[in-house]
Amino acid sequence: MEELPQQIGRYRIDRLLGAGSMGTVYLAHDADLDRPVAVKTLRDLALDPETREVFLSRFQNEARAAARLHHPNIVQIFDVGDDPKVGPYLVFEYVPGHTLKQALKKRGTLSRDELLDLAQQVADALATAHIAGVIHRDLKPENLLITGNGQVKLADFGIARIPNADLTKEGQFLGTPCYAAPETLRSGEYSAQSDLFSFGAVIYEAASGERAFPGTEALAVAHKVMSTNPIPPSEANRGAAIPNALDAAILRALSKRPSDRYASARTFVSALKQAYDGRRPSKSRRRHSGLPLAMIVAVGILVALWLWVEDCNPRATNAGGGADAGTDTGTAAGADLGTGTATATDAGPDALSPHEREEAAKDELANARTALERGDLAEAAAALERASAFDPNNPDIGELQEQVLAAQPDGG
Repeated sequence: MEELPQQIGRYRIDRLLGAGSMGTVYLAHDADLDRPVAVKTLRDLALDPETREVFLSRFQNEARAAARLHHPNIVQIFDVGDDPKVGPYLVFEYVPGHTLKQALKKRGTLSRDELLDLAQQVADALATAHIAGVIHRDLKPENLLITGNGQVKLADFGIARIPNADLTKEGQFLGTPCYAAPETLRSGEYSAQSDLFSFGAVIYEAASGERAFPGTEALAVAHKVMSTNPIPPSEANRGAAIPNALDAAILRALSKRPSDRYASARTFVSALKQAYDGRRPSKSRRRHSGLPLAMIVAVGILVALWLWVEDCNPRATNAGGGADAGTDTGTAAGADLGTGTATATDAGPDALSPHEREEAAKDELANARTALERGDLAEAAAALERASAFDPNNPDIGELQEQVLAAQPDGG
Protein backbone atom coordinates (compact mmCIF):
# COMPACT_ATOMS: atom_id res chain seq x y z
CA MET A 1 0.00 0.00 0.00
CA GLU A 2 1.32 3.43 -0.95
CA GLU A 3 2.32 5.71 1.89
CA LEU A 4 -0.06 8.61 2.39
CA PRO A 5 1.65 11.89 1.43
CA GLN A 6 1.52 14.57 4.10
CA GLN A 7 1.48 17.54 1.74
CA ILE A 8 0.75 18.17 -1.95
CA GLY A 9 1.44 21.71 -3.00
CA ARG A 10 -0.03 23.91 -0.29
CA TYR A 11 -2.64 21.29 0.64
CA ARG A 12 -2.40 19.16 3.78
CA ILE A 13 -3.52 15.59 3.07
CA ASP A 14 -6.00 14.11 5.57
CA ARG A 15 -6.99 10.75 4.10
CA LEU A 16 -7.44 8.66 0.96
CA LEU A 17 -10.78 9.03 -0.80
CA GLY A 18 -10.23 6.61 -3.68
CA ALA A 19 -7.88 5.31 -6.35
CA GLY A 20 -8.30 4.27 -9.97
CA SER A 21 -6.37 3.48 -13.13
CA MET A 22 -5.58 7.14 -13.74
CA GLY A 23 -4.67 8.33 -10.27
CA THR A 24 -5.46 8.77 -6.60
CA VAL A 25 -7.85 11.15 -4.85
CA TYR A 26 -7.24 12.49 -1.36
CA LEU A 27 -9.28 14.53 1.07
CA ALA A 28 -7.14 17.53 1.93
CA HIS A 29 -7.31 20.86 3.73
CA ASP A 30 -6.64 24.21 2.11
CA ALA A 31 -5.10 26.22 4.96
CA ASP A 32 -5.16 29.48 3.00
CA LEU A 33 -8.93 29.40 2.52
CA ASP A 34 -9.71 27.10 5.48
CA ARG A 35 -11.83 24.61 3.55
CA PRO A 36 -11.79 20.91 2.68
CA VAL A 37 -10.82 20.04 -0.90
CA ALA A 38 -10.27 16.93 -2.99
CA VAL A 39 -6.79 16.57 -4.48
CA LYS A 40 -6.32 14.21 -7.42
CA THR A 41 -2.85 13.06 -8.40
CA LEU A 42 -2.07 11.27 -11.65
CA ARG A 43 -0.45 7.87 -11.66
CA ASP A 44 3.14 7.52 -12.77
CA LEU A 45 2.76 7.08 -16.53
CA ALA A 46 6.47 6.56 -17.21
CA LEU A 47 6.29 8.95 -20.16
CA ASP A 48 9.37 10.04 -22.03
CA PRO A 49 10.39 13.67 -21.34
CA GLU A 50 8.97 15.07 -24.58
CA THR A 51 5.61 13.33 -24.19
CA ARG A 52 5.46 14.30 -20.53
CA GLU A 53 5.95 17.95 -21.46
CA VAL A 54 3.13 17.77 -24.00
CA PHE A 55 0.93 16.02 -21.46
CA LEU A 56 1.61 18.59 -18.73
CA SER A 57 0.89 21.48 -21.07
CA ARG A 58 -2.39 19.93 -22.21
CA PHE A 59 -3.26 18.96 -18.65
CA GLN A 60 -2.85 22.55 -17.43
CA ASN A 61 -4.67 24.11 -20.38
CA GLU A 62 -7.64 21.78 -20.09
CA ALA A 63 -7.77 22.20 -16.33
CA ARG A 64 -7.99 25.96 -16.80
CA ALA A 65 -10.75 25.51 -19.39
CA ALA A 66 -12.73 23.24 -17.06
CA ALA A 67 -12.19 25.68 -14.17
CA ARG A 68 -14.26 28.23 -16.10
CA LEU A 69 -17.34 26.01 -15.89
CA HIS A 70 -19.67 27.21 -13.15
CA HIS A 71 -22.81 25.10 -12.75
CA PRO A 72 -24.49 23.46 -9.74
CA ASN A 73 -24.16 20.04 -11.43
CA ILE A 74 -20.43 20.35 -12.15
CA VAL A 75 -17.69 19.78 -9.60
CA GLN A 76 -15.66 22.97 -9.47
CA ILE A 77 -11.92 22.88 -10.16
CA PHE A 78 -10.00 25.18 -7.83
CA ASP A 79 -6.35 24.69 -8.69
CA VAL A 80 -3.82 22.79 -10.82
CA GLY A 81 -0.16 22.18 -10.10
CA ASP A 82 2.90 19.98 -10.40
CA ASP A 83 4.34 18.74 -7.11
CA PRO A 84 8.02 17.65 -7.15
CA LYS A 85 7.20 14.40 -5.32
CA VAL A 86 3.79 13.32 -6.62
CA GLY A 87 3.73 15.04 -10.03
CA PRO A 88 0.70 16.75 -11.66
CA TYR A 89 -2.33 17.27 -9.46
CA LEU A 90 -5.77 18.85 -9.52
CA VAL A 91 -7.68 20.43 -6.66
CA PHE A 92 -11.47 20.02 -6.73
CA GLU A 93 -14.45 21.06 -4.72
CA TYR A 94 -14.99 18.35 -2.08
CA VAL A 95 -18.42 16.73 -2.51
CA PRO A 96 -19.46 14.51 0.40
CA GLY A 97 -21.75 11.69 -0.66
CA HIS A 98 -21.42 8.67 -2.94
CA THR A 99 -20.97 7.87 -6.62
CA LEU A 100 -23.60 6.51 -8.98
CA LYS A 101 -21.50 3.37 -9.24
CA GLN A 102 -21.74 2.86 -5.47
CA ALA A 103 -25.49 3.53 -5.52
CA LEU A 104 -26.14 0.99 -8.29
CA LYS A 105 -23.97 -1.61 -6.57
CA LYS A 106 -25.71 -1.10 -3.22
CA ARG A 107 -29.36 -0.84 -4.21
CA GLY A 108 -29.69 -1.82 -7.87
CA THR A 109 -31.51 -0.02 -10.69
CA LEU A 110 -33.02 3.43 -10.47
CA SER A 111 -36.76 4.07 -10.51
CA ARG A 112 -38.38 6.10 -13.27
CA ASP A 113 -38.31 9.36 -11.29
CA GLU A 114 -34.76 8.75 -10.05
CA LEU A 115 -33.47 7.97 -13.52
CA LEU A 116 -35.11 11.01 -15.12
CA ASP A 117 -33.87 13.28 -12.32
CA LEU A 118 -30.32 11.96 -12.71
CA ALA A 119 -30.47 12.25 -16.50
CA GLN A 120 -31.74 15.83 -16.40
CA GLN A 121 -29.00 16.97 -14.04
CA VAL A 122 -26.27 15.29 -16.09
CA ALA A 123 -27.70 16.74 -19.32
CA ASP A 124 -27.69 20.24 -17.83
CA ALA A 125 -24.05 19.82 -16.82
CA LEU A 126 -23.05 18.54 -20.27
CA ALA A 127 -24.95 21.33 -22.04
CA THR A 128 -23.05 23.93 -20.01
CA ALA A 129 -19.72 22.28 -20.80
CA HIS A 130 -20.40 21.77 -24.50
CA ILE A 131 -21.52 25.37 -25.04
CA ALA A 132 -18.19 26.39 -23.48
CA GLY A 133 -16.36 24.02 -25.83
CA VAL A 134 -15.34 21.60 -23.07
CA ILE A 135 -15.72 17.84 -23.68
CA HIS A 136 -15.84 15.53 -20.67
CA ARG A 137 -14.28 12.46 -22.36
CA ASP A 138 -14.72 10.07 -19.43
CA LEU A 139 -18.38 10.11 -18.42
CA LYS A 140 -19.11 7.03 -16.29
CA PRO A 141 -20.91 6.13 -13.02
CA GLU A 142 -17.70 6.66 -11.00
CA ASN A 143 -17.60 10.29 -12.13
CA LEU A 144 -21.16 11.10 -11.09
CA LEU A 145 -21.24 12.19 -7.47
CA ILE A 146 -24.55 12.24 -5.58
CA THR A 147 -24.94 14.36 -2.46
CA GLY A 148 -27.17 13.58 0.52
CA ASN A 149 -30.01 15.72 -0.89
CA GLY A 150 -29.90 14.04 -4.32
CA GLN A 151 -27.93 16.65 -6.20
CA VAL A 152 -25.79 15.12 -8.97
CA LYS A 153 -22.36 16.59 -9.73
CA LEU A 154 -20.32 15.64 -12.77
CA ALA A 155 -16.63 15.31 -11.90
CA ASP A 156 -13.33 14.80 -13.68
CA PHE A 157 -13.68 16.56 -17.03
CA GLY A 158 -11.39 14.40 -19.15
CA ILE A 159 -8.37 16.22 -17.83
CA ALA A 160 -6.03 13.25 -17.95
CA ARG A 161 -6.19 12.45 -21.67
CA ILE A 162 -2.76 11.16 -22.63
CA PRO A 163 -1.23 12.00 -26.02
CA ASN A 164 -0.28 9.01 -28.19
CA ALA A 165 -1.27 6.51 -25.50
CA ASP A 166 -1.84 2.89 -26.48
CA LEU A 167 -5.05 1.13 -25.47
CA THR A 168 -3.20 -0.82 -22.80
CA LYS A 169 -0.14 -0.01 -20.76
CA GLU A 170 1.32 -2.51 -18.33
CA GLY A 171 -1.85 -4.60 -18.72
CA GLN A 172 -4.21 -1.78 -17.70
CA PHE A 173 -6.55 0.36 -19.74
CA LEU A 174 -6.00 4.11 -19.54
CA GLY A 175 -9.65 5.05 -19.53
CA THR A 176 -12.96 3.16 -19.47
CA PRO A 177 -13.72 1.30 -22.73
CA CYS A 178 -17.23 0.16 -21.80
CA TYR A 179 -18.39 3.79 -21.73
CA ALA A 180 -16.24 5.14 -24.57
CA ALA A 181 -17.69 5.93 -27.99
CA PRO A 182 -16.63 3.82 -31.00
CA GLU A 183 -14.98 6.78 -32.73
CA THR A 184 -12.98 7.48 -29.58
CA LEU A 185 -11.63 3.94 -29.39
CA ARG A 186 -11.06 3.73 -33.13
CA SER A 187 -9.38 7.05 -33.86
CA GLY A 188 -9.27 9.14 -30.69
CA GLU A 189 -12.10 11.46 -31.77
CA TYR A 190 -13.75 13.37 -28.93
CA SER A 191 -16.85 15.54 -29.31
CA ALA A 192 -20.20 16.34 -27.76
CA GLN A 193 -21.48 13.24 -29.56
CA SER A 194 -18.87 11.00 -27.94
CA ASP A 195 -19.98 12.37 -24.55
CA LEU A 196 -23.57 11.56 -25.56
CA PHE A 197 -22.62 7.95 -26.26
CA SER A 198 -21.06 7.68 -22.80
CA PHE A 199 -24.19 9.28 -21.33
CA GLY A 200 -26.29 6.62 -23.07
CA ALA A 201 -24.10 3.86 -21.61
CA VAL A 202 -24.56 5.33 -18.12
CA ILE A 203 -28.36 5.51 -18.50
CA TYR A 204 -28.39 1.94 -19.86
CA GLU A 205 -26.68 0.80 -16.67
CA ALA A 206 -28.85 2.94 -14.39
CA ALA A 207 -32.02 1.48 -15.97
CA SER A 208 -30.95 -2.17 -16.18
CA GLY A 209 -28.20 -2.57 -13.58
CA GLU A 210 -26.01 -4.09 -16.31
CA ARG A 211 -23.34 -2.60 -18.53
CA ALA A 212 -24.20 -2.07 -22.17
CA PHE A 213 -20.86 -3.64 -23.12
CA PRO A 214 -19.91 -6.11 -20.39
CA GLY A 215 -16.56 -7.82 -20.06
CA THR A 216 -13.33 -7.86 -18.08
CA GLU A 217 -10.73 -7.63 -20.85
CA ALA A 218 -10.21 -4.07 -22.11
CA LEU A 219 -9.46 -5.06 -25.72
CA ALA A 220 -12.42 -7.43 -25.91
CA VAL A 221 -14.77 -4.79 -24.52
CA ALA A 222 -13.40 -2.17 -26.91
CA HIS A 223 -14.05 -4.56 -29.82
CA LYS A 224 -17.67 -4.95 -28.67
CA VAL A 225 -18.15 -1.20 -28.50
CA MET A 226 -16.82 -0.73 -32.03
CA SER A 227 -18.47 -3.69 -33.74
CA THR A 228 -21.56 -5.00 -31.94
CA ASN A 229 -24.83 -3.48 -30.79
CA PRO A 230 -25.84 -3.97 -27.15
CA ILE A 231 -28.89 -6.04 -26.33
CA PRO A 232 -31.91 -3.97 -25.27
CA PRO A 233 -31.81 -2.99 -21.57
CA SER A 234 -35.09 -4.85 -21.00
CA GLU A 235 -33.39 -8.08 -22.10
CA ALA A 236 -30.30 -7.39 -20.01
CA ASN A 237 -32.54 -7.30 -16.93
CA ARG A 238 -36.01 -8.76 -17.49
CA GLY A 239 -36.96 -8.03 -13.89
CA ALA A 240 -36.52 -4.27 -14.26
CA ALA A 241 -39.81 -3.75 -16.19
CA ILE A 242 -38.23 -1.48 -18.80
CA PRO A 243 -40.68 -0.21 -21.47
CA ASN A 244 -39.86 -1.02 -25.10
CA ALA A 245 -39.88 2.69 -25.90
CA LEU A 246 -37.16 3.23 -23.31
CA ASP A 247 -35.09 0.50 -24.98
CA ALA A 248 -35.34 2.38 -28.27
CA ALA A 249 -34.42 5.74 -26.72
CA ILE A 250 -31.34 4.39 -24.96
CA LEU A 251 -30.14 2.33 -27.93
CA ARG A 252 -30.34 5.36 -30.20
CA ALA A 253 -27.93 7.21 -27.89
CA LEU A 254 -25.60 4.20 -28.31
CA SER A 255 -25.62 4.30 -32.12
CA LYS A 256 -22.26 3.56 -33.72
CA ARG A 257 -22.41 6.60 -35.98
CA PRO A 258 -22.40 9.97 -34.17
CA SER A 259 -24.90 11.39 -36.67
CA ASP A 260 -27.45 8.73 -35.69
CA ARG A 261 -27.46 9.80 -32.03
CA TYR A 262 -29.49 12.60 -30.52
CA ALA A 263 -28.70 16.23 -31.25
CA SER A 264 -27.75 16.82 -27.62
CA ALA A 265 -27.92 15.43 -24.11
CA ARG A 266 -31.07 17.41 -23.37
CA THR A 267 -32.77 16.02 -26.47
CA PHE A 268 -31.88 12.55 -25.20
CA VAL A 269 -33.54 13.33 -21.85
CA SER A 270 -36.67 14.53 -23.67
CA ALA A 271 -36.74 11.18 -25.49
CA LEU A 272 -36.42 9.32 -22.18
CA LYS A 273 -39.40 11.23 -20.77
CA GLN A 274 -41.44 10.51 -23.89
CA ALA A 275 -40.51 6.84 -23.65
CA TYR A 276 -41.76 6.59 -20.09
CA ASP A 277 -44.98 8.29 -21.23
CA GLY A 278 -45.47 5.51 -23.76
CA ARG A 279 -44.32 7.25 -26.95
CA ARG A 280 -41.74 5.34 -28.94
CA PRO A 281 -38.85 7.49 -30.25
CA SER A 282 -38.03 7.34 -33.94
CA LYS A 283 -35.12 5.09 -34.90
CA SER A 284 -34.05 7.28 -37.78
CA ARG A 285 -33.08 10.93 -37.82
CA ARG A 286 -34.11 11.22 -41.47
CA ARG A 287 -37.55 9.69 -41.28
CA HIS A 288 -39.66 12.83 -41.68
CA SER A 289 -37.24 15.43 -42.95
CA GLY A 290 -37.86 15.00 -46.70
CA LEU A 291 -41.61 15.75 -46.86
CA PRO A 292 -41.66 18.91 -44.70
CA LEU A 293 -38.73 20.43 -46.61
CA ALA A 294 -40.37 19.69 -49.96
CA MET A 295 -43.62 21.17 -48.67
CA ILE A 296 -41.86 24.37 -47.60
CA VAL A 297 -40.11 24.71 -50.98
CA ALA A 298 -43.40 24.23 -52.85
CA VAL A 299 -45.19 26.85 -50.75
CA GLY A 300 -42.29 29.25 -51.26
CA ILE A 301 -42.62 28.89 -55.06
CA LEU A 302 -46.37 29.56 -54.89
CA VAL A 303 -45.81 32.70 -52.80
CA ALA A 304 -43.18 33.95 -55.27
CA LEU A 305 -45.58 33.40 -58.21
CA TRP A 306 -48.36 35.23 -56.37
CA LEU A 307 -46.09 38.23 -55.73
CA TRP A 308 -45.03 38.27 -59.39
CA VAL A 309 -48.67 38.36 -60.51
CA GLU A 310 -49.40 41.19 -58.07
CA ASP A 311 -46.45 43.19 -59.35
CA CYS A 312 -47.74 42.81 -62.92
CA ASN A 313 -51.29 43.90 -61.96
CA PRO A 314 -51.81 47.59 -62.98
CA ARG A 315 -54.39 47.99 -60.21
CA ALA A 316 -51.57 47.61 -57.69
CA THR A 317 -49.97 50.94 -58.86
CA ASN A 318 -50.97 54.23 -57.22
CA ALA A 319 -50.80 56.78 -60.09
CA GLY A 320 -50.68 59.81 -57.84
CA GLY A 321 -48.27 58.43 -55.27
CA GLY A 322 -44.93 59.33 -56.84
CA ALA A 323 -41.84 58.20 -54.98
CA ASP A 324 -43.73 57.76 -51.72
CA ALA A 325 -46.18 55.41 -53.38
CA GLY A 326 -43.33 53.27 -54.63
CA THR A 327 -41.87 53.11 -51.15
CA ASP A 328 -45.23 52.29 -49.61
CA THR A 329 -45.89 49.58 -52.18
CA GLY A 330 -42.53 48.03 -51.51
CA THR A 331 -43.13 48.13 -47.77
CA ALA A 332 -46.59 46.61 -48.17
CA ALA A 333 -45.26 43.86 -50.40
CA GLY A 334 -42.53 43.11 -47.90
CA ALA A 335 -45.03 42.90 -45.07
CA ASP A 336 -47.34 40.67 -47.09
CA LEU A 337 -44.42 38.42 -47.99
CA GLY A 338 -43.42 38.08 -44.38
CA THR A 339 -46.97 37.25 -43.31
CA GLY A 340 -47.52 34.86 -46.20
CA THR A 341 -44.25 33.07 -45.60
CA ALA A 342 -44.88 32.67 -41.89
CA THR A 343 -48.37 31.32 -42.50
CA ALA A 344 -47.14 28.94 -45.15
CA THR A 345 -44.33 27.69 -42.95
CA ASP A 346 -46.72 27.06 -40.08
CA ALA A 347 -49.06 25.19 -42.41
CA GLY A 348 -46.37 22.62 -43.12
CA PRO A 349 -45.66 21.63 -39.50
CA ASP A 350 -49.35 21.85 -38.59
CA ALA A 351 -50.02 19.05 -41.04
CA LEU A 352 -47.88 16.77 -38.87
CA SER A 353 -48.60 15.18 -35.51
CA PRO A 354 -46.84 16.64 -32.44
CA HIS A 355 -44.46 13.67 -32.38
CA GLU A 356 -43.68 14.08 -36.09
CA ARG A 357 -42.96 17.77 -35.54
CA GLU A 358 -40.56 16.92 -32.73
CA GLU A 359 -38.78 14.38 -34.89
CA ALA A 360 -38.61 16.75 -37.86
CA ALA A 361 -37.09 19.40 -35.59
CA LYS A 362 -34.55 16.86 -34.37
CA ASP A 363 -33.66 16.05 -37.97
CA GLU A 364 -32.98 19.71 -38.67
CA LEU A 365 -30.96 20.02 -35.46
CA ALA A 366 -28.86 17.11 -36.65
CA ASN A 367 -28.40 18.87 -39.99
CA ALA A 368 -27.37 22.04 -38.15
CA ARG A 369 -24.85 20.18 -36.01
CA THR A 370 -23.35 18.47 -39.08
CA ALA A 371 -23.12 21.79 -40.94
CA LEU A 372 -21.53 23.43 -37.91
CA GLU A 373 -18.92 20.69 -37.68
CA ARG A 374 -17.89 21.21 -41.31
CA GLY A 375 -17.87 25.00 -40.90
CA ASP A 376 -20.93 25.76 -43.05
CA LEU A 377 -22.43 28.41 -40.76
CA ALA A 378 -25.05 29.59 -43.28
CA GLU A 379 -26.48 26.09 -43.66
CA ALA A 380 -26.37 25.59 -39.89
CA ALA A 381 -28.37 28.79 -39.36
CA ALA A 382 -30.89 27.80 -42.04
CA ALA A 383 -31.37 24.36 -40.49
CA LEU A 384 -31.98 25.97 -37.09
CA GLU A 385 -34.65 28.22 -38.62
CA ARG A 386 -36.37 25.16 -40.03
CA ALA A 387 -36.11 23.40 -36.67
CA SER A 388 -37.70 26.39 -34.97
CA ALA A 389 -40.63 26.25 -37.39
CA PHE A 390 -41.34 22.67 -36.36
CA ASP A 391 -40.68 22.88 -32.62
CA PRO A 392 -39.90 26.41 -31.36
CA ASN A 393 -39.74 25.21 -27.74
CA ASN A 394 -36.89 22.75 -28.33
CA PRO A 395 -34.11 23.85 -25.92
CA ASP A 396 -31.35 22.66 -28.27
CA ILE A 397 -32.17 25.34 -30.86
CA GLY A 398 -30.94 28.17 -28.64
CA GLU A 399 -27.82 26.26 -27.66
CA LEU A 400 -26.85 25.57 -31.28
CA GLN A 401 -27.64 29.16 -32.27
CA GLU A 402 -25.14 30.29 -29.64
CA GLN A 403 -22.56 27.92 -31.10
CA VAL A 404 -23.17 29.29 -34.60
CA LEU A 405 -22.73 32.86 -33.34
CA ALA A 406 -19.59 31.91 -31.47
CA ALA A 407 -18.16 30.34 -34.62
CA GLN A 408 -18.53 33.56 -36.62
CA PRO A 409 -15.14 35.09 -37.58
CA ASP A 410 -15.87 38.16 -35.47
CA GLY A 411 -17.31 36.11 -32.62
CA GLY A 412 -20.92 36.88 -33.56
